[in-house]
Amino acid sequence: MKKIIELFIKFSLVGLSGVVVNMAVYSSLLYFDVYYLVAAVISFIVAVTNNFYWNFIWTFKGRAAHKTVARKYIDFFVISLINFGVNLISLRILVEAFSLHKVLAQLVAIGIASLLNFLGNLLITFKDKK
Repeated sequence: MKKIIELFIKFSLVGLSGVVVNMAVYSSLLYFDVYYLVAAVISFIVAVTNNFYWNFIWTFKGRAAHKTVARKYIDFFVISLINFGVNLISLRILVEAFSLHKVLAQLVAIGIASLLNFLGNLLITFKDKK
């Protein structure tokens, strides 16, 4: 259990760096009047690559050695994409149903998807062979 908590803390720190990247890209695109859902897609693609890199070299370093880096990236991307769907649905509901500010709504939506993202990557992308 201690190891999982340690991994979650590292994953969360990497996630925070991803949030910074995501929000920087997202806010910049909003500034240039890019539609908020399109801005969310673009910022996701940039942030997911950042997150994979740091999770690969730090959080889950050495795990799932039986997989290639490409296989891990594909798994990571697919899991992130599924959770991005959760993010987009949450973002749309928060903005359109609850009239939450678009930037604040994006932060909340990222938080909602984060736990699912950790579990998916722990149990699939970086799962060690038994």
